[in-house]
Amino acid sequence: MSWLTPLTGLLVAAAAVPPLLLLYFLKLRRGRRSIPSTMLWKRSVEDVRANVPFQRIRYSVLLLLQMLILLLLVLALAQPQFEGGGSASGRTVIAIDRSASMNALDDPSGRSRLELAREAAVDRVESLHGGGLFSGGSEQIMVVAFSEGAEVIAPFTDSRQRVIDAIRGIGPTDSATGLGEAIELARVFTTSTDPESLGRDTGTEEAASIEIFSDGRIEDLPELALRDGEQVRYHVIGSDRAPNAGITRIAAERPWNRPNTMQVFAVVDNHGTEPIEVDLELRVDGAPRAVTPRPITVPPRLVVEGGGSAPGREEVAFVPFEQPRGALIEVRLLHQDPLAADNVARLVVPPPRALDVALVGEDPFVLKSLLAGMPLRSLDVLSPAEWAGLGPDLEPTWDVVIFDGWSPERFPPGRYLVLGSVEGIDELVPFDDGEKVFVRSARDDHPIFRFVNLDELFIWTMPKVVVDGDVEVLAESMEGPVIALVERSGTEILWVAFDVLDSTWWHQRGFANFIPNAVEFLATSGGALVQKALAPGEAISMALPPGSRAVEVLAPDGSRSEGFLDPDGRFSWGPVLQTGIYTVSWNAPGSGERASRPVAVNMVDPREGFLDAAPSIDLSVDTITATRRARSTLVAVWPWLLLAVLVMLVLEWYVYHRRVG
Repeated sequence: MSWLTPLTGLLVAAAAVPPLLLLYFLKLRRGRRSIPSTMLWKRSVEDVRANVPFQRIRYSVLLLLQMLILLLLVLALAQPQFEGGGSASGRTVIAIDRSASMNALDDPSGRSRLELAREAAVDRVESLHGGGLFSGGSEQIMVVAFSEGAEVIAPFTDSRQRVIDAIRGIGPTDSATGLGEAIELARVFTTSTDPESLGRDTGTEEAASIEIFSDGRIEDLPELALRDGEQVRYHVIGSDRAPNAGITRIAAERPWNRPNTMQVFAVVDNHGTEPIEVDLELRVDGAPRAVTPRPITVPPRLVVEGGGSAPGREEVAFVPFEQPRGALIEVRLLHQDPLAADNVARLVVPPPRALDVALVGEDPFVLKSLLAGMPLRSLDVLSPAEWAGLGPDLEPTWDVVIFDGWSPERFPPGRYLVLGSVEGIDELVPFDDGEKVFVRSARDDHPIFRFVNLDELFIWTMPKVVVDGDVEVLAESMEGPVIALVERSGTEILWVAFDVLDSTWWHQRGFANFIPNAVEFLATSGGALVQKALAPGEAISMALPPGSRAVEVLAPDGSRSEGFLDPDGRFSWGPVLQTGIYTVSWNAPGSGERASRPVAVNMVDPREGFLDAAPSIDLSVDTITATRRARSTLVAVWPWLLLAVLVMLVLEWYVYHRRVG
């Protein structure tokens, strides 16, 4: 505690307290009267005794109350202040984590971590405003909610109630966790509290204090660093031991040679320290279809080098079943744990249909013979000149297009398999040629490598490339990427670096399996065989029939909203924040009837399923523990002392009139 004007208080005390005491020693001058008895004159006797100088002070309630009133007034004039926990600049950013892990119900009260975080943040706001009534403008506070992205819920304001209402209005999401955007927003708003002047540095000398309310499971911490003067306080929310199991992968496939048959696969992760036994249930269009014949045992998490951990994992394959129609596939984990969002995973499977494939090359006899053996609806073989003659504004109607030894300068939206060419793929920059190449490593768990072994593959020559863009390397050698997946908006390119005839692959069994796998994978990502499920934080994007109108999205919580529909019929909406089934509906062109398409959203991020609250958050340089305090701010106490003076005056008035009465 400190005193702003202690000398003033001392001077007032010296001037006021002695006169008050003297008032109780003043001798009244009264006339002498002869009376027969003093029995009825008790009060007069007391007055006589009170006016005798230098007597011992007798107990008096009024004197006590008056001394207390003077003492409180003196303290108020001295202006005592207590230390609070705000920033020295008077600005505080309340950052609340609303990612998927904050929905965990690991508190004995049954409340979620997000509810506890909101409650703790409200208490913090109360303390920053000095308890509320008289110190409402002592601190400027901004509220930010963050998950995969960040959103300003309330800009800097000194309104205590506005901040509290903003905090209580933060809703949950099932997204991943990232803190970087929240810190950037705090920095932007710190330099200017006026939204109309954002972007102009107002010369703020000190950064705001950032108060983080989270369980600490934040993905981008190693990428973050604090600037000079920035201060962060971490409020840990949740239990440090919260075992959880969840479905982290779901897949369904229709074998290319049996399109009416479907098989469903799932992966279960265990983030606890003990093995668990769980049952999995398969549902088709909401009706139970199968349950694992016996509980599967999922091993506990493993401690990996560096102090981290990896979840225990078990793969499950359900028995294939006939499904000649489209369906909503759902896998449920029949297990109770703190987090419910990862106990269900869903897929939307369209009706089976044969694929339309185009093969473009000078003389692609090897690929042509392989594709001819697949049950395709159509196979169109084109030369590069014929493809170029289709025009630059071509919109391919094929499910998959394969380029053998050649590729165009421009890829229209679609799905492509490119072998032995880098033309038109700006994300792969060639710089040299590699010779006598062996594959060093491959993503064996990827669908394109099912029954494919690259250990015996030998490549005579292939281009060396530098990856520049959104590229996933699926197989690589000492000379660089061998097989890669390039993703663009509306376009997916599976790239094989070498010409098949410049290798030993064309006569190996693995190549005969790779081509159907690649075609099926590309068709799956395009929605021809199995519609790809989204993750929270991604956007719904789909091509609707030209002329569609009144597009609407029905969310799992029952809310409805409109999205953006461009003139070409491409619809986009998002990002999606909750898991479940979203239904996109529209008025079909011509008939005007209402058409719809479901979209599945799953929380399959294993990092969000790890629920043990972190006792500290480790940035790239700094480590911030939950006990670190930010620099203090001073909270005024004198208004409360004045309020106490008023109460004491009322009490003194009441006691005095009782005595007089």
